[in-house]
Amino acid sequence: MNDFASEAMLRLVRAGLQRQGLAADGPPPVRRALVALADKRAWLDRLWRVHGPDVIVRLGEAVHVMDDEPLLLALSLARDPTDLLQRWQRLERFVHSRHRVRVERREPGLLRVHHVSLDPRQPPTAAEDLLVFGLLTAVCERIEAPGLQARSIGVAGWSRSQRRWRTHAWPDDVSTWELRWQARPTSPPCSPPPGDSDRWIKQLQARLAADPGRGWTVDALASDTATSARTLQRRLTRRGMSFQQLLSTARLTGAARLLAASAMPTAEVGYVCGFSDQAHFTRQFKQHTAMTPAVYRGAFAVSAGL
Repeated sequence: MNDFASEAMLRLVRAGLQRQGLAADGPPPVRRALVALADKRAWLDRLWRVHGPDVIVRLGEAVHVMDDEPLLLALSLARDPTDLLQRWQRLERFVHSRHRVRVERREPGLLRVHHVSLDPRQPPTAAEDLLVFGLLTAVCERIEAPGLQARSIGVAGWSRSQRRWRTHAWPDDVSTWELRWQARPTSPPCSPPPGDSDRWIKQLQARLAADPGRGWTVDALASDTATSARTLQRRLTRRGMSFQQLLSTARLTGAARLLAASAMPTAEVGYVCGFSDQAHFTRQFKQHTAMTPAVYRGAFAVSAGL
């Protein structure tokens, strides 16, 4: 990965090493400067050689103490492991990562995924595989996926169960993993009771604003607000509004607030607020405000050194 995601991953590795009582040497801490890909891979490979795979897969547990990391907070809003994986895949596309997590099998309460490279001549290293595996497993626990179990395919039994990693020999290929959890039952939607239409609109807006990075659809919003998609669309149409209008406003408003009140990198703001890539973010924001995100920040950022 590059840009803000790469920086966040370096901070995760450092925090994960410190959590295990190990020296956090390696590339210098960064916020806005990039670290060469070769340096990052060399660091992970050296950690593997010196400490072994068990240390690598445990690095992801640092998510439990990194409450100030915006990227992890955005991932932690996921409702279940399937939603988390979709957010991770959007992150891979947003930062143009050379690696991808592909779904091989999906069932209620089950995911089997494969970590691959867009360039088959340069596959992920085993250390990169286990780092991503451990991170996604830890975030699944952070969102409290009930009964979560995880393993690398080829390992007998579960590598991770009851929030503990089991010590065992890892297979040569650790690029394919399986996650299991207890899927929560879904409640059938019902029509909302009659009431104040303005209050209902505000409830929809608040729900979208609370998690703008979610892959929202009409069906998802309807389910979250205990109504049917058809009823939701009909009620919005009566108000001269649309689902896409509500979603776009929530994402752009959230982005404007972050640009003005935080030091979060511009690209990270775009990801956290649900845009598909940085170009899409810049284009939509300029259409809405007549300014690019960078110009908007320069004009309206609070006087706190931003």
